[in-house]
Amino acid sequence: MKLWYTFLRDLKVSFRTFYIYIEIVMALIFVAVALFVVPEDYVPTVRAYVHVEESPMASAVKERLEEGGESIVFVDSRDALVGSLAADRESSGVSVTFDGSKINYEVVLQGYEGDRVRNMVRASILSDYLEKMPGFVSKAEIEVLDTRSTKLSDRIGILPVFLLLNSGFVGLFVVAAYIFIDKDEGTIRALTVTPVRIRDYLISKMGVMMMTGIMTGLLTTILVAGKGANYPHLLLLLIGTNMFGTAIGLLIASFYDNIINSMGSIFIVVFLLATATVSYYMPAFSPMAVKLLPSYPMLFAFKEVFLAQPDSSFVFMVAAGSAAAGTLIFGAALYRFKKTLTVVGGVF
Repeated sequence: MKLWYTFLRDLKVSFRTFYIYIEIVMALIFVAVALFVVPEDYVPTVRAYVHVEESPMASAVKERLEEGGESIVFVDSRDALVGSLAADRESSGVSVTFDGSKINYEVVLQGYEGDRVRNMVRASILSDYLEKMPGFVSKAEIEVLDTRSTKLSDRIGILPVFLLLNSGFVGLFVVAAYIFIDKDEGTIRALTVTPVRIRDYLISKMGVMMMTGIMTGLLTTILVAGKGANYPHLLLLLIGTNMFGTAIGLLIASFYDNIINSMGSIFIVVFLLATATVSYYMPAFSPMAVKLLPSYPMLFAFKEVFLAQPDSSFVFMVAAGSAAAGTLIFGAALYRFKKTLTVVGGVF
């Protein structure tokens, strides 16, 4: 019962401070950005400026090039082509000239492209011609290695990052702030002369952070993904990752007397854990150092929540592993708090 009363007290106090409201506002801002700014599926458009020399064959060439869609823009001269490329640094250009019955294509690039991009453009043009040659048969074969692989929409794809960093790790910073407030007010030292155990005090703080993380996580997921999420899996991950993040926050807070001195350590930990998002958006960049970060499997476990056929065993393993790691770190934080407090009475 002491733990329950302590939790209710901390819950009331949390609503009197601005930290929990910041988390709710951040969640609502994210929802607004996801729904009204981020497109469902972003398709980048690279314009191609084309100059076709005057010739009896010019109209036929233009008709062929117009099949490329709205990204093709015709200009009147090669100078205009170069000027258009200078104004639009993400575009490319093609200059078409005629030598009798021969058609010469000159691809004009920006100049910052590497050899790989240039060779790819060259191969693309050659393959386009080869496919139209009589008797040409493509021997290219496509083998799908992961048949259950599903690409998330751009809007849903940003949810795992938010859920991990804002909902899962909400306690990493906020719980430290609460601890330092209590240190300044002398609340923690008062525990030495009250029946409340320091363990119950820390568990209560973890419970408040978990409730906040679950609330913001469910809020954003329901508003952005709707029915397109596995909510039992989501709940397990929010509980596990929140335990992990909050335990780290408690451990960091045990080494410092105020939040100013702890900011360096907090930012270093947050930066290291957030490094996994680079591999999430760029899978080609997945060095072993990043894969060893606990946030790496957590991030991809959150991604599984939004797949039509999630890997349940992977989700359960990550959730259980996060909770187990959080429990161990919590034990270390509890030891630190007991060690650093001046015991003047009470039961620890």
